[in-house]
Amino acid sequence: MASPPSDLRVLVRRLASTPADQLPRLCPVLVGHVLRCGGPLSASPDAGKGKDKGAETPMLVHKLRTHITTLLTGRNASGRFAAVCLIKAVVDVGGWESLRAADPWVRGLISVAQKTDPLPSKELAIIALTKIYMLLQGYPTLIREMATPTLPSFVTACLQLAKSPSTPTSVIDTVASSLSKLVMLYPTTLRPFAGQIKTTLRTYIAPTTSDSAVIPHNLHESSRRLFILLSYTAPKNGSSDEWVKSIKAAILDCHATADQIFRGVIESWESSTGYRPQQMRNELDPSGGGDSVDEFPSWEGIQPGSERLIGLLEFLADHLDNPTKAPVTVPVGGLLDLTTRLTLVTPPNPSSEETMQTNPSISRDEKAELWTVLSDIHTAVLRLHGSTIRRLADSALPLSTDLIDHTVRVLSSHRSNPAVREKVYNLASPLLTLAGPTLPRLTVDSLTPLIQQTCHDILLSAGHLDDTPKPTTPVEKGKQTTVQGNADAFLSTPSTAPASLFAPLSSSHLTSASTLLPLFLSHLPQTHLAPDMRSLIDRTAILSCNKDAMLASVLHPYKDTRGRYYPSILPFLVQKFGTSKEVEVVRSNLVRAGRYAQLNAEEYDPTANLDDLLADKQLRGEDEDQEMDDAMDQPQQDQDVVVEEKKEKKVVLSGWGTVVPETNGKQEEKMDVDTAVEEEKKAVNPFAVTVKETETTTVKKRAASPLKRKSSGSLETEEETKVKRVAVAAVAVDAKTEEEGDDGDSDDEGSVQIDMSLDDEDDEEENEDDE
Repeated sequence: MASPPSDLRVLVRRLASTPADQLPRLCPVLVGHVLRCGGPLSASPDAGKGKDKGAETPMLVHKLRTHITTLLTGRNASGRFAAVCLIKAVVDVGGWESLRAADPWVRGLISVAQKTDPLPSKELAIIALTKIYMLLQGYPTLIREMATPTLPSFVTACLQLAKSPSTPTSVIDTVASSLSKLVMLYPTTLRPFAGQIKTTLRTYIAPTTSDSAVIPHNLHESSRRLFILLSYTAPKNGSSDEWVKSIKAAILDCHATADQIFRGVIESWESSTGYRPQQMRNELDPSGGGDSVDEFPSWEGIQPGSERLIGLLEFLADHLDNPTKAPVTVPVGGLLDLTTRLTLVTPPNPSSEETMQTNPSISRDEKAELWTVLSDIHTAVLRLHGSTIRRLADSALPLSTDLIDHTVRVLSSHRSNPAVREKVYNLASPLLTLAGPTLPRLTVDSLTPLIQQTCHDILLSAGHLDDTPKPTTPVEKGKQTTVQGNADAFLSTPSTAPASLFAPLSSSHLTSASTLLPLFLSHLPQTHLAPDMRSLIDRTAILSCNKDAMLASVLHPYKDTRGRYYPSILPFLVQKFGTSKEVEVVRSNLVRAGRYAQLNAEEYDPTANLDDLLADKQLRGEDEDQEMDDAMDQPQQDQDVVVEEKKEKKVVLSGWGTVVPETNGKQEEKMDVDTAVEEEKKAVNPFAVTVKETETTTVKKRAASPLKRKSSGSLETEEETKVKRVAVAAVAVDAKTEEEGDDGDSDDEGSVQIDMSLDDEDDEEENEDDE
């Protein structure tokens, strides 16, 4: 066996030679040595026994554990602190061998948490015990021997520490985080403590400024998580019912709080779940809560009430973010009913005709305070919507229209608040990804404020908008009146646009807006988008050099109601991102599609897939080849062939729309071609309107039979004569078209020329007819 590592030897020597009071200062160095001794600490004690004399390593490991146990059970608080630090490090790298020998350490750590040791020692002991209990999860024997007997004592020590008034909030946060990790692993063991845990942590779920202490944000989150995960401790299969009961109770608390802080307005909301608002007493300040075990702490005033409502909304969002032990039934109707009520209350907007009806019996100061807290309440509503989408995933599709309405309403009410706009962008992205292609035209039209605000923020950050709003025209010269006072009053009147719309935006805000911009092109039906909105999006994508948005614009061309396609921004994309692989693929495919469009102008559709177009062309080519092969393979035998001949005739209409008899161009079939052209040219009425009609004639002829050798020469002569006559006729018709300045349509359009070889008998009959 190899010699023991130097770190292990140095660690044991320092623990033996250093006084206990000086060990806390050496804890970082000692922990570093332990972390580099993972191999010896995780090796079996019997591995060193044998012919080699390398049994020194197990001996040093045994000495290390003995030193740690001595420090943990000693009377020196500094030594106990150093022992706790070393235990945590040994357990992290020691594996099963260290866990198996950690039974005396577990009991010693619990005693440290229960004694009057300093708070850092207690907090570190709780962390070390939590780590040990989590690592024991994979070993049933160790759970039965170590975790089950000692876990109740550990939970009791944690609750005593959390209930103590002198305990700082950071230690309570550690306790809540530790219990939230263990409640999922040992739900049966922690079941008797569920009620005590709820009573202890209820104060930290939705704190307000009316509370005696200031609660940090980390304690909010850890307390809510533990409170929600206590549903794991429900007996048998009752965890789902316990979870639903908790979330419904939180919804009722939200409504009760909203009844108090919204008493200054007359709500137009009607509950879809049967909730009836409570009657308010206007002579008292809004208040809520109570001193009961099942109630949250009391509060009084609009600001504390809004904080309680925001905390409860975040509590509902945490219900959806945290895992559950079994499938649950989410009360979607109750959640949507609550958010609809909260978003319908909006601050007054002087530029809008729709304003909230206020309660005249409530003071103006209380109403003004309500307008100031609405933005925070609506931000919490948006967070709840985001948690709902993440939890329900594709099942949230039926809710998408209502969620979009809430989002746009919040944006319209708080456009000047950058924090609200950023939250709106973060919520709109998953909404459009989920339900964008299925949105109706009315919903797409309602997104106009969102599109405009997104483009405004992006263009402002790109430097294509003025940093300050443009002032309006001061006063017309004819309407100027004499004003006594400051001369600055005659300057330009300031703009009505809030200055916050032109304030610098954070990087996260700009990232959210840039992520949302391509979704307007790729996840919205472009036929429902207004032309000015599409132009605004394209212009914003070009000016901000948003590669994803420009690609989405090229891949989703815009077609107006008349069927006209708008110009593509592909040149701008190639100019800016010409070296990108994605751009090169798109450019090359569009070039190939353009060539296909030139060959098949009538069948080309820019919105069609390139692969489908090429496959269709190849399929038609294969069909034509197959038809030619079938024609070649067909046996030449006597059979009847039906041929349809299409001929165009001209119908002449007079100036009053009556039909003129056919005297312009209709000649007998055996008339010479040149004579027919001259007669037709003379008979044309210059004041008549010519309309072309096509006649289809079905001719039944016999198929060609094998030619005889003796008549081959005569047949070739006749065929050459016919070809010459057809060529002369074609030249004459072309000359007539050029002289008359026709539009290029000839009489031969749509006709079918039949070149058939007849047998000897038919040839003789034809010669007789010509004579």
